Amino acid sequence: MWVSQTTSCALHDVALKERHEQWMVRYGRVYKDDVEKMTRYKIFNDNVEYIESFNNVGTHTYTLRINEFADMTKEEFKASRTRYKRSSNLKSSKLASFKYENVTVVPTTMDWRLKGAVTPIKDQGQ
Repeated sequence: MWVSQTTSCALHDVALKERHEQWMVRYGRVYKDDVEKMTRYKIFNDNVEYIESFNNVGTHTYTLRINEFADMTKEEFKASRTRYKRSSNLKSSKLASFKYENVTVVPTTMDWRLKGAVTPIKDQGQ
């Protein structure tokens, strides 16, 4: 029994490592060295286990899947999506005045779609 379990675990590890390699190719992920690769593989493994256990419960109205963020911890993902980034073109802490601050005649409504100002939602990345 012990040999069977060991073999099963080894096959699972090989399959998961292959899955990680395929994932790296799909999302163009390259790591700087083997240490970073093993760290990211562990995170990937933890996320895959979470995704599979979540989906196996079957009490949710949605399912999870592996995506381009699968090698990131929750904290890393959150930081990559919520960090405030100051505009690089602000040379000083003093902000420019508002261009239209003295405008008094404005339309009561404006359809920005007709002006071409509204675009579909898109992933703005980092």
